[in-house]
Amino acid sequence: MSQFILDPSYEMNFATDVEAKAIQNMLLSLVPLNILLFSLLKERGILSFYGKLRMAFIFMEVIYVFHTAALKNYDAIKIFDMNLIGENVFNHWSLPQLAMLLITAAIIIFVGRYIYKKLIIDIFYIAVMIEIFMAFVLRSKQFALSIFFSGALLLLIMSVIQSSYSMAYIDELTGLPGRRALKEQLSKLSRHYVIAMLDIDFFKKFNDTYGHDIGDDVLKLVANCLTHVNGGGKPFRYGGEEFTIVFPHNDMKEITGHLEELRELVSKTNYTYTGKKSTKKSNKKTTGKQLNVTISIGVAERNENYRTAEDVMKAADKALYRAKKKGRNCVSK
Repeated sequence: MSQFILDPSYEMNFATDVEAKAIQNMLLSLVPLNILLFSLLKERGILSFYGKLRMAFIFMEVIYVFHTAALKNYDAIKIFDMNLIGENVFNHWSLPQLAMLLITAAIIIFVGRYIYKKLIIDIFYIAVMIEIFMAFVLRSKQFALSIFFSGALLLLIMSVIQSSYSMAYIDELTGLPGRRALKEQLSKLSRHYVIAMLDIDFFKKFNDTYGHDIGDDVLKLVANCLTHVNGGGKPFRYGGEEFTIVFPHNDMKEITGHLEELRELVSKTNYTYTGKKSTKKSNKKTTGKQLNVTISIGVAERNENYRTAEDVMKAADKALYRAKKKGRNCVSK
């Protein structure tokens, strides 16, 4: 719809130049507004009540645009051509201020969210906004709208694919690949590899004493430490307070030292508890307390005794149990 109305070759089919500009200004604002709005809303499924509400919202916008064009009621959409910051500083591109402010705000929000949350999908959104901006700026050029709107559509499709991948393979809390990704990784392993199973020591105590929110923070802290493991290890969240690290193309001698370094890194990275929540079992309040977080690690490698990835994982899990029996905060083979 945007391409049809904005393309100069179609303008005279339904409106004068002035009328077409009014419709264009509205679309210039609605397109980035919709992308920004829907990207900030939590995904609940297209067939849910909220999904249907979004579709109804878009449908109402389409009806409103064509209804305005048919009745030539352009006074109703003058807001889209308002000068909000004095003289239009975007006259060079013949773009309305509201549209440019929305595009600029969207890019700033997406950049900020990417810096804070490191969501790959925000990179796609930033690129989409740039594509839309270029389409609007160069809309008088032949094929410009087709090229840039097609590029924006392709990027949106890629963002949906990326989002679907993240939902299926990435653990939402820690940002690490989940068990599904682990199974896929295990199926790709060659003849030499090492698997380590890790568990946060006394994690249930963290939850019972300080609450599940603090427990989640501890999980994220440990997950962040795991991303710094050396030796080419790939960390995964296995479930609960358990994690898995896969070292493809390695043997036990190469990996043991790297796991010791990781264990020390976690033990030195204390969590500072500053909340004032009372526990269910006690009315005492704790503020500014340094919580010592440690992990136990069990490690095993593929050999004649453990020929499959499942066998190696079971061996690593048994080694993890031995590490806990030894007193925790250690690495066991």
